[in-house]
Amino acid sequence: MKNKNLLNKKISEQRAVFKDKDTREKFFSELKQEFDSWKFLGDHFKIYKSRLENFRNGSISIPNNTFIEFCKILNEKSRQSYSNNIILKNEKWGRSKGGKITYEKHKDIFEKGRNIASENNTYHIDKNIKITSDLCELIGAFIGDGFMNKYGSQRIIQITGDLKLDKEYYQNTLIPIIKNISPKSNPALKYKDNTLRLNLYSKGIYELFTQRFKMKSGKKVYTITIPAEIIDSGNYELINSCLRGIYDTDGCVAFDNRKSYAKPYIRIVLHMKSPELIKQIYKLLINQNIKATITQNIEYIQINGIEECQKFVQKVGFSNTRHLNKIKDII
Repeated sequence: MKNKNLLNKKISEQRAVFKDKDTREKFFSELKQEFDSWKFLGDHFKIYKSRLENFRNGSISIPNNTFIEFCKILNEKSRQSYSNNIILKNEKWGRSKGGKITYEKHKDIFEKGRNIASENNTYHIDKNIKITSDLCELIGAFIGDGFMNKYGSQRIIQITGDLKLDKEYYQNTLIPIIKNISPKSNPALKYKDNTLRLNLYSKGIYELFTQRFKMKSGKKVYTITIPAEIIDSGNYELINSCLRGIYDTDGCVAFDNRKSYAKPYIRIVLHMKSPELIKQIYKLLINQNIKATITQNIEYIQINGIEECQKFVQKVGFSNTRHLNKIKDII
């Protein structure tokens, strides 16, 4: 234990200095992409604005333990690359005279800033907040196409969709819902190829999902279910909000255009890999007199025909324009 403490002390006393300006700028640019803004990045690591600026422009070196925390946000390849492009120095090396004097002279101000950031944590949310339709719809969207995990001290909730088809839904529905639940949070949209990702770095919402609603972190595709608190409420306004979130993210509206039909035959289809979730949703639809069928492999639920689809739209509905646009002239 003594040797471990000495090692930890040595790491905390070391300073990380980038070998060149371009690497340093690339490092902080990559960090910013994960948080969407310098303020959000600084708030997350509880680093005072001016100190973060000094790290970015190289006027002061970075404490090694802070550099390690920064790297935890990045992927493994980036972590390795940047770790190979720094020089570790002792604690007092590389701090510019002006930066050192300013920090030491006004240390109480710097610490006060950190404390304020901690007290007003943008990720804080009361795990006992009242359950609402907005919260249930967000949970439904997460069930449909979400993922969450923890990486060191970092907690991430991510919902993934199609860049062209889901962007409006993410911007006009999901982000406002998140901001309504946690006003100080900062959900960020990320784009890659044709994929859209809504990233939310929030320990509070992560703990709300995992501790209160008992949803598992990590891989969930085969085991996810609607939380018991929502089902047991017996409140179909809440239940249908959750179902709407699921169908908005993982459901589809399809038409059979075979000549045997006088007009296109509509189906609302949901495909999920969790058998227990499929059974839950089927029962909740049947309880509302919405006829549905389950495929033999318990992966698909289908609502067939204009009459049953109308019942679904009236009772559950959609928020996602990709679905609303398909049914606007039919239902």
